[in-house]
Amino acid sequence: AYKMLKDAKKQNPNASLYLKIHPDVLSGKKESNIDIHEAKKYCTIITENINPIILLEQFDKVYTQTSQMGFEALFLGKEVHIYGAPFYVGWHLQNLYWHLEEDKKKQILKRRGRKLSIEEIFYGAYILYTTYYNPYKKQKSDIFDTIEEISMQREKELNKTKGYFFGFSLWKHQFMKPFFHTLEKIIFINPLFSKNYLKKALKAGLDKNSAIYIWGRKEFKEIQKYAKEHNIPIFRVEDGFIRSVSLGSDLTQPYSLVIDSKGIYFDPTQESDLEHILNTHSFSQEELQRAEVIKNLILEKKLSKYNIYESKSLDIPKDKHIVVVPGQVEDDASIKYGANGMTNLELLQKTRKNVPNSFIIYKPHPDVLSGNRVGGVKEEEALKYCDTIVTKISLDSVLEIADEIHTMTSLVGFEALLRGKTVYTYGIPFYAGWGLTIDEKICKRRVKKRSLNELIAATLLLYPKYISPQTKEEIPIENLIKELEEEKEKLQNKSLLKTFSRMRNFTNRKIQLIIRFLRM
Repeated sequence: AYKMLKDAKKQNPNASLYLKIHPDVLSGKKESNIDIHEAKKYCTIITENINPIILLEQFDKVYTQTSQMGFEALFLGKEVHIYGAPFYVGWHLQNLYWHLEEDKKKQILKRRGRKLSIEEIFYGAYILYTTYYNPYKKQKSDIFDTIEEISMQREKELNKTKGYFFGFSLWKHQFMKPFFHTLEKIIFINPLFSKNYLKKALKAGLDKNSAIYIWGRKEFKEIQKYAKEHNIPIFRVEDGFIRSVSLGSDLTQPYSLVIDSKGIYFDPTQESDLEHILNTHSFSQEELQRAEVIKNLILEKKLSKYNIYESKSLDIPKDKHIVVVPGQVEDDASIKYGANGMTNLELLQKTRKNVPNSFIIYKPHPDVLSGNRVGGVKEEEALKYCDTIVTKISLDSVLEIADEIHTMTSLVGFEALLRGKTVYTYGIPFYAGWGLTIDEKICKRRVKKRSLNELIAATLLLYPKYISPQTKEEIPIENLIKELEEEKEKLQNKSLLKTFSRMRNFTNRKIQLIIRFLRM
């Protein structure tokens, strides 16, 4: 090591010499083979954490023993002097000077007799020789996926900031952290005795180095005004499209979230990130292939947003044209902004008027059935406009026999598209306006015609974030689908289903007041 330093000084008498300390030495994990104090006689010591490529770009020559940075320097066209026997010596590369005893050099050259280009060495070492694994996706990988994943994770680390969360119910607090693990700090602002959110946020340190997160379409006018004046980004957060194996209104952990920098997907009064993707993104062949795989997985596993009911056969007339009408939560923001406050009864009336001779199946929303949310239609009133009402049966079982789905803004419409069904919309859901649905209302911003796989790629690949039900670490949707299937299989054990049913009944009967408080 000292010979290397002395040679560098002797061969470059008028140059400034710098010594880069290895990160493991800086962290105290390992000892350096160079005495740092002695090295200061010859050069300036670099202890800062600097990207190696950016660092190498600043120098003309590199002296090293076996470091991989020597190989990276050759890629940048630098003159490289080697004082050991790393994998990239002995192949007659240009710009490489090998300072090693002749007898050792001859031994190595006997085995490394070929003349190779730097690209060939790279291909051999980085692609043919190396096996890759993605710990986030939990699957075998390749160099391209690894580069993309490291780049994405590094960007998250570099963009750490404080997050201030508004409108998040108390029960949601513990569930949010896995989705926002890159934030330096998470602060929930939920004043109990005052509505002065801004005052509390400022007291908690809200400043220009912060980001603001708001649940759904809730309004915090003071906060939003302050953010605009101080150029603080605002993100809106909502459950993803494949959520859990139970209801959100039963206070269960979500396994997917959308975090939107422009608006939110269910509000068509303004652009959302999802709408922007669908209007502008150029989908790669890989994204479209993944979308096809995801669609097939969802259909094979019979998954939907909540996955709480078992699949059953329905006794429905075979000679009828079947129309399914999914009920919705009437005080939901998607109805307010996407369907002008339309009710489930009005949806049934409009559907019967449009398809007077069809067999109409009405499926109330599970949150409404559980008693947790608003939107119930009296059975005798609903049956004036539909032929049957189905409740405790999986969505997949109903969609399987459907010819058409008539909906306001329900996610059921999207799930029906996955199954190749005809979908009529009476509001403006996120999947309407792209040429895949028959729409009563038009959103003029939606100018592209999209294929089903493009819609799937945007909605399920590019827009949401997913975490593992088991580890709570971020994972791709393919892994979540597999883990949700495992959860469903556990719950389909009869004893577990009975326990789960008793727990839900207890919740519905005994702790509705607690749930209302936690939603505050």
